[in-house]
Amino acid sequence: MSELMRISLSLENDLLEEFGRLVDQEGYENRSEYIRDLIRERIGRRRWQSGEEVVGTLTLIYNHHQRGLTEKLVELQHHWGGQVLASTHIHLSHELCAEMIMLRGRGRDIEALADAMRRRKGVLEAGLAVSGVAGAGVD
Repeated sequence: MSELMRISLSLENDLLEEFGRLVDQEGYENRSEYIRDLIRERIGRRRWQSGEEVVGTLTLIYNHHQRGLTEKLVELQHHWGGQVLASTHIHLSHELCAEMIMLRGRGRDIEALADAMRRRKGVLEAGLAVSGVAGAGVD
């Protein structure tokens, strides 16, 4: 872990009070941890938008009785194999399945794969969570 540096921050009193409530409500031990998480989130979002390498998890909920859907989802994962690190398939009910797909690559490529899966008939939900990969480049 890198060396911690202290900084000063100026906020209006009302904003500081609201910030303190957020820190408490979200269960942070202190304001510094909350601010570090906000900064990391913003850096990750910037990396995502600029086309740098990111990691992400795509969570799908779908009806596996939809004709050909499972095969189409697997085919997309093979097509985008360079971005797919791993996947986990879970049976939620007789009809519904969940699949979590771990991804790594340029933000636009991950978004394209997520969109291609999201558009398939029978996919009920598709949520994408991403995080920047510090210091890594894509060849």
